[in-house]
Amino acid sequence: MAPLLRPSTAEGIYGCLAVAVVCTAWTGSYLPELAAEIIIYSLTLWAFHIYARVAHGGWSSRSGETVRYWAKAEWPHLEAAVPALVVVVTGWVIGLDPASTADLALAATVANLLLWQVALLIPERPSVRALVITVLLDVAVVAALISLRLWIK
Repeated sequence: MAPLLRPSTAEGIYGCLAVAVVCTAWTGSYLPELAAEIIIYSLTLWAFHIYARVAHGGWSSRSGETVRYWAKAEWPHLEAAVPALVVVVTGWVIGLDPASTADLALAATVANLLLWQVALLIPERPSVRALVITVLLDVAVVAALISLRLWIK
């Protein structure tokens, strides 16, 4: 099997975006429900990505080894959920307002997204132009998420 290119960052970025969607859209009032939604969504995304990778490889490459390989490669989809889950569980334990906790989970996920992008960019020694484009893209994503969150609330 060919070595993975950037085995963590692309999947981590995608995982962060998926968790951000869950936090943005959540309108419930029971934080364990939000935690469950984040976990279920992340696990489902991870499993579907493994399935897609294995299915794409064709019948000749379908084996336990292949499944384990792609499960490990797609693991960052699950890792991306950790900051939001920590915020949600902490908010629940200390009795924070559910809507505010969802906002904090979204903020933690956006911060995590930025960290994944830094991990992607550092080895490439990006140009100033690439950094500016990345920052502008991140600002647009954050603005869209905040706008959607405010609209949903």
